[in-house]
Amino acid sequence: MTPLADPHFLPFKLDPVTRRVLLLRMDAVQRREAAFLDERALKPDAEGGWLPLATLRDATLEPAPPAAAIFHIGHCGSTLLSRLLEAWPGVQSLREPLPLRTLAEAWPHREEVDSRLAPPETDALLQQLWRAWSRPLAGATRTVIKATSGCNGLIAPLLAQQPALRALLLDMPLRPYLATLLKSADSVRDAAVAAGERLRDLHAHGYGDDVMLHALSLPQQCAMGWLAERVRFAALAQAHPQHFLRVDFEHLLAHPQAVLQAIAAHLSLDPAGVAAALQAPAWGRYAKAQDHGYGRDDRAHDLALAMQRHADGISEGVAWVDARLQRHPQLQALA
Repeated sequence: MTPLADPHFLPFKLDPVTRRVLLLRMDAVQRREAAFLDERALKPDAEGGWLPLATLRDATLEPAPPAAAIFHIGHCGSTLLSRLLEAWPGVQSLREPLPLRTLAEAWPHREEVDSRLAPPETDALLQQLWRAWSRPLAGATRTVIKATSGCNGLIAPLLAQQPALRALLLDMPLRPYLATLLKSADSVRDAAVAAGERLRDLHAHGYGDDVMLHALSLPQQCAMGWLAERVRFAALAQAHPQHFLRVDFEHLLAHPQAVLQAIAAHLSLDPAGVAAALQAPAWGRYAKAQDHGYGRDDRAHDLALAMQRHADGISEGVAWVDARLQRHPQLQALA
């Protein structure tokens, strides 16, 4: 059996420069423990190797039910949500596989002369990667892929390839989102890195008319990204309600049973699994590092503190969004 034929081996890294893909063996425990499927999940004794990109692109992979997905705006509880879904028997989660981020970075430039991946090749790789990740290990029947927040530009092409796709679109209200970002320089940087693609999408929807990225402060870039994703998510959910369910993280925390019931219905999960999800240990743990206690009260305390400490930056971001809503009143419903 070749590594590509074995679902234990995951496409772990894509290298467009050397035109290779790294496959690594990861068992169910490793997948469950990994908050990120990138270098942080590598073990010293990792088993795997590099294959030519064409081998993945042209492989015939065993069919599997297409993975469900969590797309999100970043730092809004997506890791916790993915762990709650693992409370359902037979569900395995893959969190932020690195090749998806590589493809998302390449996608806007694939028509340009210096692109290392041709447009038909990016299409084929997206389809093959999703097929490979969709294959559950023995004992599991469903896979849920939590994408990196910078991968939202792949939602539309993925839907075009996967007519049975079911996905959750996760975000949160503006003020707590800004507070969550501004308390961490790394989080602000994540949002700023994604801001370029988000601004292009805001322009594509007709709401970015006079906005230039270089003229925005960091809090404004964070707020612009929030608005751009709200516009994107609303358009997707309105056009394809059978494929996309919008989820508000604050609503999940406040009304977990109702939100989890809606999620179970959307993903065709056994409604009896909601009870197990409500009792999942993940509620009382830091989602990205399960050995650290971090419950609802901790989240609320940290958020209140961030609201205080970063009040000026939050106000700056909110003012930018308010000005955009005045310019485009039809966006009021999204705020």
